[in-house]
Amino acid sequence: MAALAVMEPSRTRVLIVDDDPSFAGMVSEVLAEKGYDAVRCTDPAEALARAADGSFSAAVVDLMMPTMSGIELADRIKAASPDTQIVILTGHGDLESAVEGLKHGVFDYLQKQTIQLPRLERSIQEAVERSRLTRENRELLDRLRESNRLLKALQDITTSLAADPYLDRLLARLVASAKELCGAVAGRALLLEKTHGDGLVIHTCVGEGGDAIKGARLQAGEGIVGLVSEQDEAVVLSRATDHPRYCHRCDEMPTTLPGFLCAPLRHGAVHGALILAGRRGGEFGTEHRDVLMSLARQAAVAIENALYHERAINFFTHTSEILVSVLDAADVFYAGHSRAVAALADMVTRRLGLADADRRNVHFAALLHDIGKLRLDPDILKAGLFTTDEGRRHMQEHPALGLELLKPITMWEEILPLIHSHHERWDGTGYPRGLSAEEIPLGARVIAVADAFDAMSRSSPHGTPRTPEEALEELERCAGTQFDPRIVRLFAVEYRRKGELIR
Repeated sequence: MAALAVMEPSRTRVLIVDDDPSFAGMVSEVLAEKGYDAVRCTDPAEALARAADGSFSAAVVDLMMPTMSGIELADRIKAASPDTQIVILTGHGDLESAVEGLKHGVFDYLQKQTIQLPRLERSIQEAVERSRLTRENRELLDRLRESNRLLKALQDITTSLAADPYLDRLLARLVASAKELCGAVAGRALLLEKTHGDGLVIHTCVGEGGDAIKGARLQAGEGIVGLVSEQDEAVVLSRATDHPRYCHRCDEMPTTLPGFLCAPLRHGAVHGALILAGRRGGEFGTEHRDVLMSLARQAAVAIENALYHERAINFFTHTSEILVSVLDAADVFYAGHSRAVAALADMVTRRLGLADADRRNVHFAALLHDIGKLRLDPDILKAGLFTTDEGRRHMQEHPALGLELLKPITMWEEILPLIHSHHERWDGTGYPRGLSAEEIPLGARVIAVADAFDAMSRSSPHGTPRTPEEALEELERCAGTQFDPRIVRLFAVEYRRKGELIR
């Protein structure tokens, strides 16, 4: 052991509790001479009140006191301050009472009558060291538990974010998850674009105050968010205003609590920042910085995927509209049919409770279900009547022709089976493959019902259009043979409720 005279600049606190004031004073003076902050008291209740703040590394406690035994006081001090080590001093001790004290977590047990000051000093020094190690181990364990919690939460959050293809929803979930993860009261996610000069513009912003700063322009060298997105390093501050790059337009957050943490959102074409401000229970630490950096890195990948998804949706939408417009011009008797079928299919998929991605696939497949007609002889479409076997056979090729037409576009891979199968029948007598019942993709069964209803209820060369109720009755008559009975039931119920508005 090092000599007791060598003490750290910050004085270690020791509590002395003895109903004998003179003895308590003597012990406290000896320890004070060795550099300890020795606090003495004769009342156990006062000792408990002093020990409650956890500032004492050790307590020297008399075993026999009028109002409370030393063992009971030791228990209560340890309950209030687990790191405080107890040294029992007594003039009436024996081996049995010493063993009992050790059972209660007493660090050492010394006799008053025979005690030597070097022995007391050594016991206190060892108790203080035990207290330090106990505190460090507990703090290390607490940090480990917090780290494990953060890592587990981070894994769950990043998995959830990666599965969300919609940018606004993804950013909202990112901000909410980051706030919960780090105990922040305010959060914001920004995506930046470079201007023609050296500045930046905030083109997307979700979170507290996001709407107010969307579209704001930042000059070169302006804003903590700009710095973070450029340098790919997080910034941790007590207050954002402390930073020389602070810009109230993009860095100000709606909280008076201290703590500001800004991490970069960078991956591929994604440039932005994730901001947290105002932490409950203190400022942000290095563990919060590290976990937010990890979250931001994973989120940036998910954001790039969501941006790609949005571009794909735009491609779907614009290309589908172009193709449908071309089809309307070619199939003059059925102009508007494709859009009507898509709207009716949407009506059914909403009731089916399909996932957004599945509903979207059915929608685009419904829009393009007849696109194969563009590969048919234009004269057949213009004639509008298919009275010969050859004409009908030629017309029945359009599902397969549509498949071939769209097959080179890999983004449409998931809708191809729906287009190919929309003329299959529930009883297996349809075309082109003769599929039956559940063999037919669900989306194709939905499109088949919507397609037949619209065809029956619009003017065409095939005869007088039926009223919506007559068309519904025909669908119900063919349920179980031509159409999936469940889809027909859902379609009829929904259309009778609000079909005219949808159409």
